[in-house]
Amino acid sequence: MYDVVIVGAGPAGLTAAMYCARGGKKTLVLGSIYSSQTAMGGLYENYPGFPEGIQGIELSERMLAQAQRFGAENQTEQVEKIVHLGDFFRLKTENWQYEAKTIILAMGASHRQIGVPGEMELTNRGVSYCVHCDGALFRNKTVAVIGYGNGAARAVLYLANIVSRVHLISPKEKLVAEPVYLDRIRSLTNYAATFGAEITEIRGEQFVESVEFKVGKTPRSLKVEGVFVEMGMKPNTELAESLGLDLTPGGFVKINRLNQETSMPGVFAAGDLTGGRMQAATAVGAGASAGISALQYLDRQLMNKP
Repeated sequence: MYDVVIVGAGPAGLTAAMYCARGGKKTLVLGSIYSSQTAMGGLYENYPGFPEGIQGIELSERMLAQAQRFGAENQTEQVEKIVHLGDFFRLKTENWQYEAKTIILAMGASHRQIGVPGEMELTNRGVSYCVHCDGALFRNKTVAVIGYGNGAARAVLYLANIVSRVHLISPKEKLVAEPVYLDRIRSLTNYAATFGAEITEIRGEQFVESVEFKVGKTPRSLKVEGVFVEMGMKPNTELAESLGLDLTPGGFVKINRLNQETSMPGVFAAGDLTGGRMQAATAVGAGASAGISALQYLDRQLMNKP
């Protein structure tokens, strides 16, 4: 049995693992760093300690290596179910099961879908949710980015160096992004934007051929070969809900912000799963807090044993 099992291998989960393992607890991280939003996030310019920035994959690999240095283990399996069995938890994956005295949930968040015809059917056939994974496939082609925030802005900037033309289609009346991104976008020569748009369909036979949308009541069609969806994130709360944890009105896992405790004793949560600022740096802080709280919980349990 493990002292601590952490579900999720993003910055919050890996930081929690480092703290728990360094605290002398038998610690396991379930999940792959390469499926985390950080690993797929490209260049991080605002993570402290790296003046020239650092690629998300390298940052993730460094975090895992640091946790492993103190003895944390990592299995890349996906957790399918968590069962609370009195004074311990059983976590079931496709091929195995693990037991832990306490758990830290750090499953992060996933990209929101648009929810229009053609989106699911053409996913991986022109529709993508990761510019850093798939952008290179569209070299010298015309693509659309659908979104309105920092994620959309970063996608536009990244793709502008690869594709022949990138067109932003936004449901908002303007691009709501950091000034540094807006300044860089203004200098692009292969960029166009349409604001106040309602996406109605993504069309294509075998691959994406066009995006259909309306501006007001006027229907429009844009011929593209790729569509990158950047409509924000939604928390991965399925496991938390199956445990019966309380959620916030916004659908995030409800925690005590002082110590990352959830509504169930012995269960802590950190990172994008709990809402707030969805940043790698803030996830690290939350992961540290969750790790410390888990250590304190285990010490209390040990002291209370007869």
